[in-house]
Formats: sequence, C-alpha cells, structure tokens
Amino acid sequence: MATTTFPQTRVPQLNRLQLIGIGAAVLGLALLALGFFVNREQFAKSYIFGFYFSMAFPLGCLGFLMIQHLTGGAWGVTTRRMLEAGALTMPIFFILSLPVVFIAYNQSIGLNHYVYEWANPAVVTPGSPEFVPVIAHKVPWLTPAWFAGRMLIYFTIWSTLALLLRTWSLQQDRGGNAVAAATRMRMLSGIGIALFVISVTFFAFDVGMSLDARWYSSMYGAHYMENTGLTTLAFLVLALNQLRRTPIFEAHVPVKPIHDLGKLMLAFTILWTYLSYGQYVIIWSADLAESVPWYIRRTGNGWVFIALTLMCCSFFAPFFALLGRKPKQNLSYLSVIAVLILLMRFIDVSWIILPEFHASPLEAYTTFTNYAAPLGLFGIFLSFWTFNMQRASLLPLNDANMDILRLHAGGHH
Repeated sequence: MATTTFPQTRVPQLNRLQLIGIGAAVLGLALLALGFFVNREQFAKSYIFGFYFSMAFPLGCLGFLMIQHLTGGAWGVTTRRMLEAGALTMPIFFILSLPVVFIAYNQSIGLNHYVYEWANPAVVTPGSPEFVPVIAHKVPWLTPAWFAGRMLIYFTIWSTLALLLRTWSLQQDRGGNAVAAATRMRMLSGIGIALFVISVTFFAFDVGMSLDARWYSSMYGAHYMENTGLTTLAFLVLALNQLRRTPIFEAHVPVKPIHDLGKLMLAFTILWTYLSYGQYVIIWSADLAESVPWYIRRTGNGWVFIALTLMCCSFFAPFFALLGRKPKQNLSYLSVIAVLILLMRFIDVSWIILPEFHASPLEAYTTFTNYAAPLGLFGIFLSFWTFNMQRASLLPLNDANMDILRLHAGGHH
C-alpha cells in the first residue's frame, strides 16, 4: 500500500458552504426566537419537528461511517471524511437536544399545555379526571427524568463512537500502523453498529412516536433509521458535487464511488417504500382501535394529498430516475435527484410529526416556525460539518481502500 501525504483541506467550496450554513443558522434561529415570544407552544412543537428532522444528518453520517469500516469499498473511502465530519457534530446536537428535554418538563419554559401527553401527571395518576390507563401503563419508561437520562445515554454512545473513529482515522493518516488502525476501527464499528441500531430505535420512539403515547409501531425506529440513511446519501452526493473540482478529487476519485452512491440511493428508496407501505398494511389489516387513529389523522383534512405526493415523489420519481446505469454515474444528474430526495425527506418527516400538532397541512405549512427550526438546526450542522472537513485531508491518506480508488482512477464524473 502506498503512503500519501495530502494536505489539510483549504478549498473555496467549503468556505462558501460554511457561509451558507452560518447564514441559514442565523436566519432560522432568529425566526425561531421570534416564534418563542409570539407563541411558546408552537415554538416547542416546531422545535421538536426541526430537531427530529435535522438529527438525520449526524445519525446517518455515523451509521454509514461504521458500515464503511465494516465493509470497505471505494464509495466508503471517498466519503469517509464527510461522514466523520458529520458524525463529529454529535456533541453539538446533544446541546441542541436540551430544549426537547425542557419541553418534556413543560414548566421549565412556561407552556400552558403538555406537548408530550405522557409528561402530564394528571394523565398518569389513577383517579384523575384526565387519567389514561394505556399511557399510565408506560410510565416506567415515559417519564421526564428517564427521558432526559436516555438522551444523555444516546448522545454519550454516539459521541464516543464518532470521536474514537475520527481519532484513529487521523492517527492512520499521520503514518501510524495503518493495518492496526483499520482493525481497531472495524472492531469498534462492529460493536458500535449494534449499539447504534438499538439507540436510534429508542431515540425515534422517545422523540417522535411518543408524541402520541396511545399509538405504537415496531417499524417506527427502522423507518427513522432508513430515513437518516436516505437523507445522508443525498447530502453526500450534493457535497461531492461541490468538491469534485478540487485537485485531490480530480486526481484520485473515479466514477466508481459515484456509481455506488447512486445504487445506494436507489436501494434506500426501495427500502423506504417497503417500510412505509409495510407499516401501513400491517396496521390496516389489524384494524385495532389504538392503531388506526394515527393514520386517520394523516389521511384526513388534506393530509392525504401529502401522502400521495410522497408516493409519487419519494418512490416513483427517484426509482425510475435511478434505474439506468449511466445516470447513476453522472454526479450532476444525481445531484438533481438528491435535491428531490432531501425535499421529500422534509415532507415525509412533516407528514409523520406535524399532524400531531396541526389539523391540516395548510395550517402546518403556513406556520413559519415549522421552517425556521429545521433551517436553523441544519445550518448549525452544515457550519460545523464544514469546520470539521477543514481539519483534515479530503481523503484518508493511508487507508488500504485508497488502492481501490487508484485501480479505477481515470473515470469521468
């Protein structure tokens, strides 16, 4: 294996992206702060939606980073620095999770109503006029204190995995024992991916599914994980499109990893459809009183048109657009599909979360804080992602998978 010495990343594209991220963060957080003073309850609801949506970026980066260490391949070594940079934002998102914890406690930000119904003592206290037995049954798990404790556990796991993988990867860059470093990262990823699946599943249950504590679905966590994967793949394609004209990428990145990312986007598009339709069919066929209302809310008062939009633009459009071999090798073409996928991820998460707060899509999509929260939090992610990208070379210098890129060098993308 050859040893290379690429410099740290100092490219105008990343500076431009960082300015865009800072601008989005400032604008989004300013509007969100305005929303806090105008309507605190709506601020809380929008923040939960924005946090649940934007967490897909660091989570997806961490998940794919560990998969890459376990499987290798050209696509992984090409995107590793991007995945590391995204995963390293976990400590920042732990801070951003604190408002969600405060919202669960309710009185800490002065809300008139509980956003999480299970946090209301009257709902879980026998003898109370508001007592709901099916929610009270879940009290050992759904309490504000244990909710906050689980958040700490989740982010400790994710941050530790991200920091260790980044540290060992940079040690490999600096000329250490490349094989030993790769072995450590692979072994940690094997353990980490198991912890990741469990923790992300329960994170989705806590932040998203428990908004309706009467309802449950065993596929909810899997659906959210798939959503994070598809979101991250689209982000990686757009990032590659920005960085492909840098000297390092032009010299060392062939068409193969671009093609691999296109195939992964197609596979995750099909998986999203399978999980979404599978969950619906299971609940529809069971026809249980505690399960059906969740879908009734998401097909009434105009929400059905959002569901039809998702069917057409989240499955049919990207599926047929990504079927051909040549289109998946064209980064500019893939970038257009990636923009559509990211837009549909926003709409998909809004269809899952916002009907808990809004009776109709017109009401949901005309509430400015529902845009301000995801814009501001994504802006923070993009700002720190670009900062982390500039702290190391664009490609892992001494990884054995770099030889795979050299074998395929010379392609056009």
